[in-house]
Parts: sequence; structure tokens; C-alpha cells
Amino acid sequence: MKREIATGAAWMIFMRLCDRLLGLVSTLVLARLLLPSDFGLVAMAMSFIALIELAGAFSFEVALIQRADPARAHYDTAWTLGLIRGLIAAGGLALCASPLAAAFSDPRLEPILFVLAVGLIVTSLENVGVVDFRKALQFHREFVYRTVAKLAAFVVTLLAAIMLHNYWALVVGIFAGQVSGVLLSYAMCPYRPHLSLAVCRELIRFSKWLRWIHVSSATPS
Repeated sequence: MKREIATGAAWMIFMRLCDRLLGLVSTLVLARLLLPSDFGLVAMAMSFIALIELAGAFSFEVALIQRADPARAHYDTAWTLGLIRGLIAAGGLALCASPLAAAFSDPRLEPILFVLAVGLIVTSLENVGVVDFRKALQFHREFVYRTVAKLAAFVVTLLAAIMLHNYWALVVGIFAGQVSGVLLSYAMCPYRPHLSLAVCRELIRFSKWLRWIHVSSATPS
């Protein structure tokens, strides 16, 4: 067990290092192809995504990791609740897209928010079975899963920046990373989720406390 924990910790550190390195390289390269205002516009849009994700941070996956013997009903219910959360978040963001664009006097913000709203739905379709990578301490698979998706996003963003030379390259790259992550989740994990709310109350009862922890930790004191 000690060896598995040490190996897992090493993989997680390596994943974070690769993530930071890829982010640095991406910034240095894209800074020569895009304008600072392009980064600022997309960062503004992503800030709304962060607020929405914070509001819906129930962390159903943590409930699966914490439970010693989760049944299929737990996995399917967690996936279904995540999908419902994604649909609600996407709908809310789409409804707010026009008012937000008007409030910031930037009509470019509206179509960006629509694309990001679709991205929220795509992300919610991620195979819940990948939670077993962490549950079984298979962090090498978690590394491959996360890193390959980020590499795909980087490559698509770079190609789009070369062709478009505007902020849409960043938006397309974000969406490509989300799609890649979902496809990889099904390619790397044989589990196939189904719609179910069999243990809805149990998961919500556990996850609601994690949500308040996330909200309280993100709120400045």
C-alpha cells in the first residue's frame, strides 16, 4: 500500500508538472499569434463558467471514491446527476449570454458563451467509470487520460490560432479539449453509464456538504 501511494503521488506530481509546462509553452507560443485582448475576452467568459461550476460543485465522484463497495446504481446515478447539472448550467449560461454581453458592452461575448454552454453539456457526458482510476490508485491511467486531452486541446488551439488569428482559437481549443476528454473517458474505461436516479438522495445527502465546503473555501473571508 505504501508503495502504491508513493507511486500514485509521483504520477500526480508529474501530471501537474506536465500541465504547468504545457500551459507555459502554450502561453509563449499563442502570445505571438494572438492579441492580449483575445486572452482577456476568453478569460472573462471563463470566469462565468467558474462561477457556475462553483455553484454546482456537488462532487458526486468523491462519493463513489469514499464508498467502499459502490454498486452500478451509484455510478449510474452519479453520471445522471452530473448530466442534469450540466444541462441546467448550460441552460443558465445560454440564457445569460445576451444580458452579460450587453452588460459588458461587448457583443463578441455572447457567441463565446453559447459555445462554452455546449461545452458544459459535453463535459457532463464524461464516463463516470474513470473515477476508478483514482479509487484503485491507478494514477498512471489518470495521467494519460488528463494529459492526452490537454495535448489535444493545445494542438487544436495552435492550429486554430495559425488559421484564425483571433480569440476563437482559444474557444475552439477549449471545446476540443472537452470533447477529447469525453472520448478518452470511454476509450480508456469499459464502463458504460445509463440513466438512473436510483440512489439520488444518498449521493446528494453526501455531496451537499462537499458543496458547502467548496463554496465556503472559495468565498473571501
